[in-house]
Amino acid sequence: MHDRPRPAPIERLVQSPTIRSGYASALAHILIATILALLLLDDRPTTRRPALIIDTAVPSPDDGLSGEPEAAAAARPIDLQGDGLDAAADPVAPEPIITAISMPAIPTSDGPSLVMPSLADVAALIAPPRSSSTPEEAGAAGTPAAGGRDAFADRRDGARGRLFAERGGTPTSEAAVERGLAWLALHQAVDGSWQFDLSGCRCDGACGNRGTVTSTTAATGLALLPFLGAGHTHLEGRYRESVNRGLYYLLSRIQPTERGGDLSEGTMYGHGVATLALAEALGMSRDETLEKPLAEAVRFIVTSQDLYGGGWRYLPGQPGDTTVTAWQFAALKSASLAGVAVPSPTIDGVSRFLDRVQTKDGDLYGYLAPAARPCTSAIGLFCRLHLGWERRDSIDRGLATLAHPGPHPAQVYRNFYLAQALLQAEHPAWPRWNARNRDQLVSTQ
Repeated sequence: MHDRPRPAPIERLVQSPTIRSGYASALAHILIATILALLLLDDRPTTRRPALIIDTAVPSPDDGLSGEPEAAAAARPIDLQGDGLDAAADPVAPEPIITAISMPAIPTSDGPSLVMPSLADVAALIAPPRSSSTPEEAGAAGTPAAGGRDAFADRRDGARGRLFAERGGTPTSEAAVERGLAWLALHQAVDGSWQFDLSGCRCDGACGNRGTVTSTTAATGLALLPFLGAGHTHLEGRYRESVNRGLYYLLSRIQPTERGGDLSEGTMYGHGVATLALAEALGMSRDETLEKPLAEAVRFIVTSQDLYGGGWRYLPGQPGDTTVTAWQFAALKSASLAGVAVPSPTIDGVSRFLDRVQTKDGDLYGYLAPAARPCTSAIGLFCRLHLGWERRDSIDRGLATLAHPGPHPAQVYRNFYLAQALLQAEHPAWPRWNARNRDQLVSTQ
């Protein structure tokens, strides 16, 4: 009798009921963190609370975080009160690009009569170059959701409300989510995009707390995620028009290239966030119109990976850093759950990258090399959990270390990932840590 062939890593990953369920509920549970992280991007000083900025700056040659090599940082105790990734810094300016797909004229009305061209019309213009191989041709895993549980079911048909309460949500935090969604809808530009600096919004820049990062694909993808996490798609929900316009904008910004569909606008940060939004939209709506554009965006991630180190950074092929790698991995994971094939070697590369930046047997992680840094440690543990890493003792030890001091109100980026990791791991620290984080976010809205 012949032994059954061992499943590929990506198949084992997406077929795990625990990982599927945890992933599906994680995004819904951290809606407040996502919304308020976007709202609190601030490029001006404030006397009320510390400035909150998600940093996308180019680090210094050694690490760019503390002024010391990561090898030295790994040897000292972890500093849970500060983290260079959450400090203010000059953002990367994305390179200007020319839109490959001509946008039809869009009415300037802000009312509900605004009609966007169908997603199918735009998606039909996105075709892969004939000379390049697709992920399927490169030995990708098969459709991961086939025969398995729908990983997005927990956000449909009222299930999200039940899980939200079970995982620590309250009527007050739910009301904060609704206010955040309403704010986002009101600040969507006429062309369907969102911008961090609010210049294209209906308030015409009148609102405070404006950001400075110029990537519209990053801003639009980040703004779409809370709507999708709350169960709103371009087909149903109170905000379906906003979601439809946002998805249309992302599809119109895809640049067909030999590598695949490019949504980066000069930085892989933007591409990863936008691809994640497309993947979540496909998984939630099951709209086949999104499959080809998403597959092309996934192909761009796959072909942009550093083949030696396994990670991603600002530009295709660069040696990776932990933050950019996490966004690409999250997009690939969501795409897999939505039914888009992802090559197993690409997922293997993510594990290889994490091996290169881990310290203390995998409980803490650095940015470019091994180091005990709170923010990148939360990111590394988040990725390890969704990879189905077998060394659970290291994960639990790292999460306990990071959760011990509680969430810091100025460390939004760290809290964003740590919340997901604690929830996914069903860690004992989750209830208490989440209660503090939840109340901090509500009070600072």
